[in-house]
Amino acid sequence: MSSLICPVSTEKVDEKAVRGTALLSFIIAVLFTVKPNLFAAAFLAIDFYSRGFGMKNTSILACSGAGLTQFVPFQSKQINKGPKIFAARVGFLFSVVSFILLLTHYVLASQIVMGVLTVFAFLEWSVGFCMGCYVYTYAVLPFYNKNRKKI
Repeated sequence: MSSLICPVSTEKVDEKAVRGTALLSFIIAVLFTVKPNLFAAAFLAIDFYSRGFGMKNTSILACSGAGLTQFVPFQSKQINKGPKIFAARVGFLFSVVSFILLLTHYVLASQIVMGVLTVFAFLEWSVGFCMGCYVYTYAVLPFYNKNRKKI
């Protein structure tokens, strides 16, 4: 685990709010996986886009997740926002792919993609485990380092 590299930001975010948002994302993704619906996939895509590309105040799930924190008896803890932004961008990608697959009548493939997103959201919500760091370390960073010019 010490070899993982996560995107880093100077901004912090409340872990309880992040986990509340993950819970709401998880619920919608589960509902989609059980009964695929274009509106659910589109809603998740728009919401993940809002969180991943700097429009957090327009994210219904982020605002609702922050509101849920008042009902959670745990202490607030500020965590790095960088991995959460990256994870929201990955969630956006998964939601868009799922939407397109469903639109083109590849229902099972769409459910599988959303199922992966469901697992990621469940891990974040239940135990605070961010799969984004693994994706970043093993899927993004190797390509980023290959494309960097050596000085």
